[in-house]
Amino acid sequence: MVLISAGWRIASHRTRSEAPVTLRGSGDILTVAAAGDCVIFKPLPFAQEDTGFRDALRIIQNANLAVTDLEENLLDPSNVPPAEASDAVRWPHGAIRQAQDLRRAGFSVVSLANDHALDYGEDGIGRTNHILDEAGLLHAGSGDDLEQARASVNIGVAAPRRAAVMAIAISASSESRATYAHGEILGRPGISSLKYTPDVTVDPATFATLKSSSAVVRDESNPSPDRLMLSGTPIKKGARTVVEFVPDERDADDIFSRIRSARSKSDVVIVMLHSHEPSNASQEPADFVVRFAHAMVDAGANLVVGDGPHQLRGIEIYKGAAILYSLGNFVFDYGLVDPQALNLYDDGADLYRLALGAFAESEVPPPPRFDESQWWEGAIAVSAFENGTLKSLTLQPIDLGASLPLAQRGLPRLAVGERSDEILQRLANLSRGLGTQFRVENGVGVVDLTVKPR
Repeated sequence: MVLISAGWRIASHRTRSEAPVTLRGSGDILTVAAAGDCVIFKPLPFAQEDTGFRDALRIIQNANLAVTDLEENLLDPSNVPPAEASDAVRWPHGAIRQAQDLRRAGFSVVSLANDHALDYGEDGIGRTNHILDEAGLLHAGSGDDLEQARASVNIGVAAPRRAAVMAIAISASSESRATYAHGEILGRPGISSLKYTPDVTVDPATFATLKSSSAVVRDESNPSPDRLMLSGTPIKKGARTVVEFVPDERDADDIFSRIRSARSKSDVVIVMLHSHEPSNASQEPADFVVRFAHAMVDAGANLVVGDGPHQLRGIEIYKGAAILYSLGNFVFDYGLVDPQALNLYDDGADLYRLALGAFAESEVPPPPRFDESQWWEGAIAVSAFENGTLKSLTLQPIDLGASLPLAQRGLPRLAVGERSDEILQRLANLSRGLGTQFRVENGVGVVDLTVKPR
């Protein structure tokens, strides 16, 4: 069954209107600037004299290439796909202006592998790809099928500055996941994702409570009095409650194979990794995300750039590669988002408890207000590679107007003074548990690459 109109596929392959970005600068060193999430609906004020904004962009533009996550669809405003219901509230969308602004800001590649990729359906994904093509921006993580979505974007034509960029979403709905074509059966358009399943063990009291639920059925795969099936999730009775997420082995192996292939042809492999797990409120990544990031480095990734939770998470140096678990926000126009448009990843749901199927209505958290300062900050990480080896990693703190009224927040500015110290101190604390140390020099965090990893 073909789930897509012919027009979508034709549009996604039109000739670009603007020449695509190329690697900036020359020499043997490759510098990569990585920024956090972009939720961008308002025009960026390039024409205004704003020193902090200009300084933030200068960091992006001075790097040989720059990457970010674009967490929205880009659509032609005159042809927006209809909502499923007349009163449906959806995440806002951008248009060609946002793509042009991102390119003018200095970005080279944007990731589209995230939990908002299917907000406007399969047509929305196709139009987003087409608009980015029109603006000349490279993009990774989505496509007509999984072959395209998993493919790396290559930039740079000669050693030692050949780079490959891939994008993967862990936080993704099942309907947003692209699939491979099989013979004459077309694949489903969507994003490159890593599926996972919960491995749930609960204590005897919780098991008895769940067993009384009308949603429980017998686990036919293992008919035992100590096992049950709740909302499709097998649950075991044990001494204590433990929920672990187990990555899909076929997905993981396919991703590792592609990283190895990209590394064989490139000097630096960058993987964009979108994950809210274990919840949007957590300042620490889920354990299985850490293990997966390590495995990608083992396969050949030089730089893993995390995004998703809209706040900073720690930085780890693992086997000479940098893993940035979250760089927070870069542009965050949340003032234009209706809280009803938040999905389960945005609203702070505890994905471990959700896996238990144990939420009562009274336990579902209210939509976050995003009042605290950690939602209005980020960091630009600048990595320098020489012959594929990480030589330096610096962190530039970014303030998005935490002290301003909500309608005026969201624009990135280079943080200074006490605000800079606050952001860098938060990032240092989050990174210390990962065995990473850095010093502050003139308002910039400089990661110590000589410290022996944990």
